[in-house]
Amino acid sequence: MNSQILIKIASDWFEFTKSKTGQLDYVGKWEKNDKPNVTDAQKLASSTYFTPSYYTFIDSALNFNPVVYIAPDVDVSDKDVFDYLIHIGALLAAVESKNSLLAGELYLRRRTVFEKFAQLTQYILEPYCVEILFSLCYGRMSNIDPDTIPLLFDSVKEKLDFDSSRETLDQAYMRWFKKNNVTLTLPLVGTCFYSWDPTSYLLDKLCDNLSCDDLLGMVEKIRNAKHSFYESLETSVQAEPYNSHDKNSILVCIESPEAKISGNPGLEKAGHIRALAAKIIRESKPKKMSYTSKLSYLGGDEIVVSVEL
Repeated sequence: MNSQILIKIASDWFEFTKSKTGQLDYVGKWEKNDKPNVTDAQKLASSTYFTPSYYTFIDSALNFNPVVYIAPDVDVSDKDVFDYLIHIGALLAAVESKNSLLAGELYLRRRTVFEKFAQLTQYILEPYCVEILFSLCYGRMSNIDPDTIPLLFDSVKEKLDFDSSRETLDQAYMRWFKKNNVTLTLPLVGTCFYSWDPTSYLLDKLCDNLSCDDLLGMVEKIRNAKHSFYESLETSVQAEPYNSHDKNSILVCIESPEAKISGNPGLEKAGHIRALAAKIIRESKPKKMSYTSKLSYLGGDEIVVSVEL
């Protein structure tokens, strides 16, 4: 491994190096044909600031715990370096899988850790910075001021060629969306007005007859079956130009887990894309009425979908 630091994310590896002077650097995704040799490496568990166990469902690209491997000659006892390495894996995975909302939330959740290595973090976020900022400021909470997250906003301004003297940020996003194919993860709002329920009594019953004779094997089968089931739920993200309250409304419908198990097909209303995000999406591509989509994750009372523009 030499002076390498490797982070294993699902089946992928990401490489960092640390110089003798203490400089931490990001090399990138491991693209070599051979798998890295980590036999003598020190193995570190990633921080539980992200854990799939929190979610009822999270897509396969993020359904794992990152692991950090430190070469024998690398010292990571410095608090800031150690904190950064055990937190960065989840953020890397969210960017790699194009989960813009989770990437933004993970960044904000441990912002003080990441900003101690600001240039490194900015480099990691830059390829997907436009989508991350949109999901945070338009999809999640419209009261987030982009100026308060300059590490992210500076990259966005450069990528959008944004000049506040000639256009608003809303207009810059519309211009960008018109010219580019974009994948966004967005939370649903108004879910309390609809009866779509991510849980299923029948799914919960799967664990009732577990046998200690093959407990681990049965649990693994149930875990895989549940994950595959949620991943298979049909999702529809579609414009609602007939909506009398908001002509730019975008409705999200998801297949009912209970009905699917019972053998009954059909979508149920689950919620809407936040109005400000929907306005920019609809006005940037007014002829597009439906969007390729899938369920991204379910956690607590939150429903998040992935949408391709």
